[in-house]
Amino acid sequence: MITFVVWVLASLVLAAAVFLVANVMERRDAAGDDAPGLRRFVRDFASGLRRRDRVAEGTAPVDTDMDDFFAATIESAPGYVDAEELSDVLQRARAQARTTLHVGTVRKPE
Repeated sequence: MITFVVWVLASLVLAAAVFLVANVMERRDAAGDDAPGLRRFVRDFASGLRRRDRVAEGTAPVDTDMDDFFAATIESAPGYVDAEELSDVLQRARAQARTTLHVGTVRKPE
């Protein structure tokens, strides 16, 4: 039980540190803005919580079928992962793994 309490307290301290860093960074970025500081941070935080349940204004749903959607988003460039590039990386990793000396082992140079 004590371990759980320690982890909860540690996570709360870490969350407070993140909020503190965000507040300090916001103060640096907002030169000349209205009322910088903790009061503005709390006001913006509460505003973000209130805004979560609102629907975005000025947007309407788009009715389209899947064929039109995929036809409009065809990408002519190569994908994020190219098979040849991936195989080259794996070959280099395999070669490096074979030649790497481990601590405590002695091998003859090839």
